[in-house]
Amino acid sequence: MAGTIIAISRQFGSGGREIGLAVAHQLGIPCYDKELIALAAKHGELDQTRLADFDEKKESPWLYSVLYEGNDNVAKGEPVSAVLFKLQSEIIRTIAQTENAVIIGRCADHILRDSGAKLLTVFIAAPFDERVKRKMELEQLDQKHTEALVRKTDKQRRLYYQSNTNWRWGDASHFDLYFDSCTNSKDEIVNQIVNSYSKL
Repeated sequence: MAGTIIAISRQFGSGGREIGLAVAHQLGIPCYDKELIALAAKHGELDQTRLADFDEKKESPWLYSVLYEGNDNVAKGEPVSAVLFKLQSEIIRTIAQTENAVIIGRCADHILRDSGAKLLTVFIAAPFDERVKRKMELEQLDQKHTEALVRKTDKQRRLYYQSNTNWRWGDASHFDLYFDSCTNSKDEIVNQIVNSYSKL
């Protein structure tokens, strides 16, 4: 029997991961984020550390790494990012068919659109300056490097999402709920998501 999934997409530094974890805790369901790398590696019998470098990233068509190892779940000779996306997609579909969960990123909103699972899609955004400030406080980084990191990560996520979905990243029309984490408190966002989940 298919489960109920909350798929959370987020801008870097918006607090989307923390919100996802809080929602999962309040509902008593698992939250999948970086765990999806380990599960994909296991599914393909691949080195997790190699896959981690390509998580939520689109490789350049002119400069990319390919995989020739792994089991029958791995398309040999394909770019690592494409292999990881395929493996994570299979894991995400399996999760959606077997349990209720929160899934962070990885195009889960698109992957599960026709899965039969109940799906609540959420996007968490925040102004650039606020996201920079937040990452500086959390990771003790200087402003120049943090600004560059936020821009780079946003670009990587945007290219990754749009290349795998043909949808515009962050387009509010593709999500059930859309929040600015600077105008809504964490508790307010969590409560709204939980309330929407309970009505599915």
